[in-house]
Amino acid sequence: MDEECQKLLAEKEETIRDLQEKIKELEMKLKAYEIRDVYRGIIPDDVLEKLVKLPPDQMVIEIGKYLREKAAGMESEVKERNDKISKLKEGISEVASLTKDAEVEATKAVELITGTVKAKVGVDLNFAQKYDFEGSDIAFLGEDLMETLKVEEGNYVTVRKNGSVNLRVMSYSKKGFVIVPTWVREKLGVKINDFVEVSRK
Repeated sequence: MDEECQKLLAEKEETIRDLQEKIKELEMKLKAYEIRDVYRGIIPDDVLEKLVKLPPDQMVIEIGKYLREKAAGMESEVKERNDKISKLKEGISEVASLTKDAEVEATKAVELITGTVKAKVGVDLNFAQKYDFEGSDIAFLGEDLMETLKVEEGNYVTVRKNGSVNLRVMSYSKKGFVIVPTWVREKLGVKINDFVEVSRK
């Protein structure tokens, strides 16, 4: 009887050990699934496989180490990408600047060929006091525009918008501007800061 009990106890202990091993195995698998789920897309599967086989403390340390190394690698990638973007922006800025310069030169060439320039209508207190009256035929014209049109002080130019008026030129220091009497602005239907065409007469 004792022998039989001893045999049953031994079998029971063996079964318990087998079950404990299976439980341990299932816990490991469960842990592996949980870790894979948490780190999916962050840590590659082959690396995760190695990590889940480690003891829990060691696994946590190794995961931390891996993530730090990956973050350091990403920082250098981001820096490299930002450097490339910065260089591209510089290149674009340079091209934009060259394009703008080319547009200015093309505009000057067209103005030179056609003998017509675009000028911004401005105001000037000195002009208003001396020349802004009905019938005045004086216009202040930017020296840069005078040079483009090849006109000198005293020459006549035609100012156009919605109609045209012939005016005698006096040089003006502000680039790109033309100052005309109020009656001319009214006749041409322009306001301050509008653009008009100015050509040699």
